[in-house]
Amino acid sequence: MRAVIGSALGLGLLFMLTLASIDPVDLALGVTLGAVLVALLGRRLRLAPDGVAVAPIQRAVWFPVFLGAVFAEILVGTWDMALRVVHLRDLKHPGVVRFPIGERSEHGVAISALATTLSPGSVLLEIDWERRDLVFHFIDVSDPDRLRERFERFYDRYQRKVFP
Repeated sequence: MRAVIGSALGLGLLFMLTLASIDPVDLALGVTLGAVLVALLGRRLRLAPDGVAVAPIQRAVWFPVFLGAVFAEILVGTWDMALRVVHLRDLKHPGVVRFPIGERSEHGVAISALATTLSPGSVLLEIDWERRDLVFHFIDVSDPDRLRERFERFYDRYQRKVFP
């Protein structure tokens, strides 16, 4: 109950900041909207796969960092594809790579798939829940272990703090 009230108050303050207002009526409206959101979405937002509570403040702080990292991956993928299109980089090893789902929640798997697929040169083929794998096609699979390591490092550094 204490976490619900704290989350509702935090969302109410965020609402006031968004409106750039210090009116108590705006605070009351923001807390009410926050309480409704927490009641409707709280179960989906609160628990990580291992049952550890993820603080909404932590998510709010790390979300811009996560977006920046996704944007950087998009830029790197775009540059790589541009070099391949103008034939400055060869197309030698396209292929399919399986990545273990690991500790990701269902939402975390969806976000990992989306973040990876947004970068040119990669596309999600399948989520294999039985084998607990994500299956991607990449434009360059010359070192699949390096791709797996990079995928896991991205999750640990940026995504886990926002979308476990």
